[in-house]
Amino acid sequence: MLYKKVLDDLKEKINTGVYDIGNALPTEKQLIEEYNVSRITIRKSVDELVKLNLVEKRRGSGTYVLGKQYSHELKGLAGTTEILEGCNKTVRYKVFQFSMVTDNPSIRKMLDIPETDALYYIRRVKYVDDMPRIVEDSYMPVSLFPDLNISTLEKSKFDYVERAKGMVIEGSRQEFTAVEPDEAIMAALDMDKSHPVMNLRSISNLKDGRRFDYTEAWFHPDAHKLAVYLPR
Repeated sequence: MLYKKVLDDLKEKINTGVYDIGNALPTEKQLIEEYNVSRITIRKSVDELVKLNLVEKRRGSGTYVLGKQYSHELKGLAGTTEILEGCNKTVRYKVFQFSMVTDNPSIRKMLDIPETDALYYIRRVKYVDDMPRIVEDSYMPVSLFPDLNISTLEKSKFDYVERAKGMVIEGSRQEFTAVEPDEAIMAALDMDKSHPVMNLRSISNLKDGRRFDYTEAWFHPDAHKLAVYLPR
């Protein structure tokens, strides 16, 4: 659809700083001339930007950029909250499931823990500017975090591991793929129709080599932009 091409181009310009946070977008007339499309197409594109909380309309003044999409350049490991600080976004976590499991040998193997050790299973949804944007399933060894609770999980896991537990995180092995979400993921992300979403699988380890977290996450199509810098 034509409006989608305009929308994608406007999002790209916002995310890359062509239209910076706090600045006004070109006027409706200027956008019509730039893209050579109808007024209806421009209005629909801008309305979609409003729904994404990327811009706001100010009566008698124009349309202003509120923030960028959740964007991360792969140069080092960072948590969601850290990444969002530079995007003028707010994030909150809601825990939907928190339980102890003892029957998942494949996860224990990935985390390199004994077969008899229990694991926490956590499903969280991360809300970016109050919109559900990331569904996250995590497994963490009970032996490492005996005091883990829902209140803690409503905040950053990395912050808990580093500050509350005094552990040093060395890194995380991450794999990204595009997948079709199941109905539960679609419902959690408030998606009205199926679109491919980015799926992340990560295993995180401490400085001493212990693996402390396995996470699988699904990102809303409008939530995340991934950039990779590859030095030659």
